[in-house]
Amino acid sequence: MLLKRLAFTIYSSEVDQYQKYLPDIQERLVESLRLPQVPILHAQVFLFFRVLLLRMSPQHLTSLWPTMITELVQVFLLMEQELTADEDISRTSGPSVAGLETTYSGGNGFSTSYNSQRWLNLYLSACKLLDLALALPPESLPQFQMYRWAFIPEASDDSGLEVRRQGTHQREFKPYVVRLAKLLRKRAKKNPEEDCSIRTLSWEPGHLMLTLYVIRSMEQLLPFFNLLSQVFNSKASSRTSPAYNHNPAGACFPGHKEGHKLESQKVFWSRARQNIEEMVEKDFLEGLIKT
Repeated sequence: MLLKRLAFTIYSSEVDQYQKYLPDIQERLVESLRLPQVPILHAQVFLFFRVLLLRMSPQHLTSLWPTMITELVQVFLLMEQELTADEDISRTSGPSVAGLETTYSGGNGFSTSYNSQRWLNLYLSACKLLDLALALPPESLPQFQMYRWAFIPEASDDSGLEVRRQGTHQREFKPYVVRLAKLLRKRAKKNPEEDCSIRTLSWEPGHLMLTLYVIRSMEQLLPFFNLLSQVFNSKASSRTSPAYNHNPAGACFPGHKEGHKLESQKVFWSRARQNIEEMVEKDFLEGLIKT
């Protein structure tokens, strides 16, 4: 709870107001992440990460990005492990007793239970960090641009391309959203009552996709992973889609002079940032928002 209060204090401040305390803040976050089996605390750390992206200039966050990326990867690997283990168990042991929590232990020291709300909150919080990183303009997060290939497809690679090297077959790395979307679709087919694949999300530059504040099953994240897999997964869209056009205001006014385009772009991102901050603010109202 103290971590969340500190995050709200920084959220309520001006940009870079607490920049001189960032080394101490980073140390506190790293200490919190070292505690195993505390998904509630780790979820608060991801909320803190989002606040820092909004309240600190990019150059001040350079040393924090390796930690943010590492923790994001760890959670996605944990989700993948749980989905894979659940698939293996259902194949070998048949249907499980309704409501039974099956525990899986990961190599990172985490232990997660299917149907465990505290772990679902962590999964949602991690996804919201990725959502924010993709919603903000690239120039605001230059360090993230070096890592985004690990999370979202940059070309048509949904199936993974085979590469011949020295007579062996190797598969290209699949981004995490592609892998998780595939596993979630499989689970959704086995649990029609939890099938969220028909629910759709839309991509708009400068807008957050995830507006949920709590999830009751991992399948509720399927529309999010489906959208990221599709909207970033086409070479054609990479050249023409608004998803890749982080100058939407300029595109809307092709006849305007460059100065007017820049001004329109500035107004667009100012409004977009305000909307994003309002969405993040609601995450501090845990338990007060009806879902």
